[in-house]
Amino acid sequence: MNHALVNDPDRLGTLRALHLLDTPAESFFDEIARFAAHLAGTPIATVTLIDEQRQWFKARVGLELPETPLAMAICLYTIMSSGIYVVEDTMKDPTHSSNPLVTGSPYLRAYAGVPLRMENGHVIGALAVMDTRPRRFRSSVLEGLVMLAQQVVMHITLRQQKLELELQTRRLREAQRIADIGSWELDLTTHTFQISEQVYRIYGVWHAEPQAPLIPLDRYLDYVHPDDLASVQRALEDARSGVRPMDIVHRIVLADGSVRHVRQHAELIRSLDQHLALAGTVHHVTELIEKQAKRELLEECIERVSDTVMITEASPLDEPGPRIVFVNKAFENTTGYRRDEVLGRSPRFLQGPGTQRCELDRVGNALRHCLPVQSELINYTKRGKPFWAQLDIAPVAVRSETPTHFVSVQRDVTRRKEDEHYIRQLAFYDALTGLPNRRLLMDRLAHALQIALRHAQSGAVMFIDLDNFKTLNDTMGHDKGDILLTLVAQRLQRFVRKSNTVARFGGDEFVILLEDLDPQSDMAATQARILGEKILGAFQVPFDVAGYRHSCTPSIGVALFNGEPVGPDEILKRADVAMYEAKASGRNGLRFFDKGMQCRVNKRAALDRDFRKALQAGEFVLHYQPQVDQSGQMIGVEALVRWRHPHRGLLYPSEFMWIAEDSNLIVELGDWVLGQACRQMALWQRRAGRPVPGISVNVSARQFHHPEFLPRTIDVLRAAGVDPRSLKLELTESTLVDRIDDTVAKMDTLKSWGVRFSLDDFGTGYSSLAYLKRLPIDEVKIDRSFIQDILCNQDDAAISQTIISLCQILGLNVMAEGIENESQRDLLAKQGCKYYQGYLMGRPVPPELL
Repeated sequence: MNHALVNDPDRLGTLRALHLLDTPAESFFDEIARFAAHLAGTPIATVTLIDEQRQWFKARVGLELPETPLAMAICLYTIMSSGIYVVEDTMKDPTHSSNPLVTGSPYLRAYAGVPLRMENGHVIGALAVMDTRPRRFRSSVLEGLVMLAQQVVMHITLRQQKLELELQTRRLREAQRIADIGSWELDLTTHTFQISEQVYRIYGVWHAEPQAPLIPLDRYLDYVHPDDLASVQRALEDARSGVRPMDIVHRIVLADGSVRHVRQHAELIRSLDQHLALAGTVHHVTELIEKQAKRELLEECIERVSDTVMITEASPLDEPGPRIVFVNKAFENTTGYRRDEVLGRSPRFLQGPGTQRCELDRVGNALRHCLPVQSELINYTKRGKPFWAQLDIAPVAVRSETPTHFVSVQRDVTRRKEDEHYIRQLAFYDALTGLPNRRLLMDRLAHALQIALRHAQSGAVMFIDLDNFKTLNDTMGHDKGDILLTLVAQRLQRFVRKSNTVARFGGDEFVILLEDLDPQSDMAATQARILGEKILGAFQVPFDVAGYRHSCTPSIGVALFNGEPVGPDEILKRADVAMYEAKASGRNGLRFFDKGMQCRVNKRAALDRDFRKALQAGEFVLHYQPQVDQSGQMIGVEALVRWRHPHRGLLYPSEFMWIAEDSNLIVELGDWVLGQACRQMALWQRRAGRPVPGISVNVSARQFHHPEFLPRTIDVLRAAGVDPRSLKLELTESTLVDRIDDTVAKMDTLKSWGVRFSLDDFGTGYSSLAYLKRLPIDEVKIDRSFIQDILCNQDDAAISQTIISLCQILGLNVMAEGIENESQRDLLAKQGCKYYQGYLMGRPVPPELL
């Protein structure tokens, strides 16, 4: 037996693909079996299918067995034969004589079988007739059996095609159901629709009949929403006339009143009967429309938000970087890039030289771990303008467990950053000069002291105060003072390394913090001194204050630190002490802090406190020094202020006047001196009963340029009741040349009252002869510094001669002060000087001793 043929996989595959095995009885096959038995005149007939283990009877007549094992199957020999297989007497055939079906019930003795050969050549079974007695089968019977077998094969083929068609139809229905797409065909002759099952579902109607009825066009259009009916009819007409295929989205109204959205496609075809028809589909797109509406709403909202929205792919994070797939309108407005310019590019084109590398690395590390991240970065517009962007970046997974995109919401926070910078500037930097202020200086100094203590390093604090700055402010105005402070700040910065700090401590005080000095104290002091001397030298060049060349000098105090456990306040106090020592030493100098200096400063501070109380306590008094002519006749006196200190005794101006000049007390003290001198002159006049020699009063620059000086002076003269011609005001050159127009106007007003003016300390200032000619002065006083060595110093003698000759030309009186012996007086007389003042003529004394 050829078992290879029986077990051929292709044959078995063909058999199983027919889906016949183990199926219920079917009338066709039963009728074939009965007709075969009738044709052959046998009690038994079967339609047999054979697989690898058994023979199974699809139809049987006269046989109770539904199947038998393969070993008992006589039909097995039929499928292995090339034609009809006939056994006339099984008992005489050694192949079948021992078959249980022969030896036992049903006692088969004769067999005739025709193979069931399919179109592909595979034999799946047999049509067989069997008898319980031996017999010979006529040829006509065998031919009839062959024809019946062909009918079986043909039926099986048609059955298979029907099954496949039903399967395809079922699959199509399932596909339509799953895709929510129905199909239809409109007969353009009858104007009726043939509609698929899914169309009924979409339209909310269930039709249980296997063959749906034809639906008139009008009935079909009844479901269309009234507002969409006209457009649907136009689309149908365009498709029917061949203008264009139908493709329209519209609404339908279901029986319950609910509304759905459908999309209909249709094209012109010819049906099987050659009639014109429209073949179309209906797609239920309500959910898509709703999603689209939500997406459009979302996109519109994103377009309208002021924040920049950017969506990129999630990879690659390395070069060239993820690509941009979406940006909103705010992105275009913020960056200046159009959408079509950036789609497909990496966001890295927004970076520039100021973008923080460390922050980019932090953001990249977060994204590599698929974590959301916030950051503030400097980005750049298309024109290259930097701006601060606050970013919120989050990974997004679209139909995936791993992120597929990153969405970035960016806000332009440039204004906030500028405000923060401005606030920081206000908090830590001086608004006028841009230098670090006191707070930032203290922070840096505290840090520098910690470093010096930890690493045994050296540093220094230089405390700088501008000499006579208050005079500039009072005489030329605060705006000019502000300009000078700005120029000083710029000049100081040129001499200091970026690693050190130049700060404005307050007012006209500046502090320089030096942190990189030599560890050895001596070397550190030398380095600090060299810098200080450079600064002193730099101040020798006048400052251009709004077109006015102003000479300004600094007093510098230096305090070193090199690991000593001391706080910032103490170091600054030491530098401040050293600075005041520089002032006390003549200003325009540099001093280092020492412990003896602190003691002197403590005394000076106590003196300052006492001075503020002295005016109220009446501790100031006036002494008067005679002024005489060539004959020795007293022509006037100069009022000189003294301080009767309750603990230190009588103090001269050199010991306390600097305190007044560094505060506004100089104006108050000057007003008191002028008033007291005028009252004393009035007293002398009343006692003498006649006019007495005039009195000279020194007026400071701050007092003279005070807005109330002119009316106060006139009020004092009126109140005292003295002849204004008896009053002579002594002014220094610096007082007169500042704000020259205002100065001349004030002097002219007082001159009209009879007040006279004397130019004090002539020759020590920097005024020009043009000023001297323009000012309405009456007298010039030769400074005592020229008189002191006039007998032994030819230069001093030449200067005094020049001053006297100049005054004679200008018609001015000349008075020499500081004359201590007759030889000085005689030389000055020979040079042409007619008025004198000094110890030779008399020392300053109280009025009662004059």
